[in-house]
Amino acid sequence: MVEIEEKSEKQNFFESWNKEVKLDAHSPYNIILNVLKHENNELYKIACSLTENYKNAHIQQGKSSKVCAFLNEWLNNKKRIHTHNGNDAKNIQLWKSYIEELWIHLEQETERNYWCRRIIPSSTVTNALSTSFTVFVFVLMVFVLIYNYTTIRTCLHSYIYKKIRLKQKLHDNISNGLLARSSKYGDIHAGNKRINLSYHTP
Repeated sequence: MVEIEEKSEKQNFFESWNKEVKLDAHSPYNIILNVLKHENNELYKIACSLTENYKNAHIQQGKSSKVCAFLNEWLNNKKRIHTHNGNDAKNIQLWKSYIEELWIHLEQETERNYWCRRIIPSSTVTNALSTSFTVFVFVLMVFVLIYNYTTIRTCLHSYIYKKIRLKQKLHDNISNGLLARSSKYGDIHAGNKRINLSYHTP
């Protein structure tokens, strides 16, 4: 018996959304998207699909709570493929100007009223900037610590040196004072040690 592998809910959505869609002649987005058609036909096809997929996904949200997340993922996959992982500057600009703007217009339609917000994953540029910022902050902190360490070390050495000098001066003063006293008392004692003889003659 051969088991038939069932497709996941996401795969079913993606397959239906990958089908090519022609815009209705009366679509309010024809004017905007016709400019894109002349710039990049592949992105134009994605934009046409998005207009229908967004509306259909809104209808299907009662059947699947994840349909908005799936739609965002589907569009992010298309973006990654058609902007060559964010390396094609021209397509990135077209994507922002037309497809991301189209999503905003679709969100604002009164029938749907922001039912599914756009979720854009962080780009490699954003990741690179955040990594660079982290490295910069780390280097700055190390520099500040080293600077403060040398400043603290200098202050500490100065403080210790002053203490040592103060002790030496104090020791010298005490030593000199004791020597002066000992010589003073020495003279007194020396005078006391003399024998005074007095003679009385008749």
